[in-house]
Amino acid sequence: MSTDPPPRSRMKPERLAELFDAVRELLLDVGYERLTFDAVASRARTSKATLYRHWAGSKADLVMAALTQHRPALPDHAGAASLDEVFAEMARTDGMPNRDLRMGLMLLHAAAADPAFGAALRKEIITPGVDALAGIFEAAADRGEIVRDAPLFRRLAHVILADLAFSPLLSGQEDDAASRRELFRTVIRPALTFTGHPRDGRSS
Repeated sequence: MSTDPPPRSRMKPERLAELFDAVRELLLDVGYERLTFDAVASRARTSKATLYRHWAGSKADLVMAALTQHRPALPDHAGAASLDEVFAEMARTDGMPNRDLRMGLMLLHAAAADPAFGAALRKEIITPGVDALAGIFEAAADRGEIVRDAPLFRRLAHVILADLAFSPLLSGQEDDAASRRELFRTVIRPALTFTGHPRDGRSS
C-alpha cells in the first residue's frame, strides 16, 4: 500500500484538499467499508476516472492519503527541562474533539476488518505518535531523570494515546487538563523509575 501523494501536476493542492475533506466526511457518514469511489467522486464533484488515475483503484490508498494529509502535528517538547514539565505541558493541550473520537472508532473497526489497512494505519498514523511519546521518555533518560526502559516507554506511549483517544467514551466525562494530570500522576509517573536527579526535584 502506497501513501505517496498524487503528482502535483495532475491536481492542484486546493482541489486535493477539497477531495480529502470529502473522503473524511464520507468516512464519518458511512464508514470505511461502505465508502466507494463512486461516493467520493459524487461528494467531491470529480470523476471516478480521476480517482482511479491517482490511486489505481485502491480505496485504502485514497483513505490513507486523506488521513495523513489531515494528521495533527506531533508534540515537540525538546526545550523541556524535566519530565514533569512535559507532563504539565501535555495536560494543558486541547482534548480530542468528538469528531476525531468518532473517526478513531471507525478506523479501528476498519483495521479489524481489513488487516492490510490496519497495518497501514499503524505505520502512517499510530507509530509516529508512539515514537514521539517514547522519545519524550528517552530524552528524560538522557537527562538522568529516569531509568531507561525502551519497551516500557513504548507501552506507556500506547497507554497515553489510548487514554487521550477513548477516556471520554469510557468514563462519560470530558477529557480536560485535570483528567490528563490525573493520568500522569496516578498511572504514567508511578510506572517509571525516577533516579532522584536534581532537575527532577523528586526522589525515587
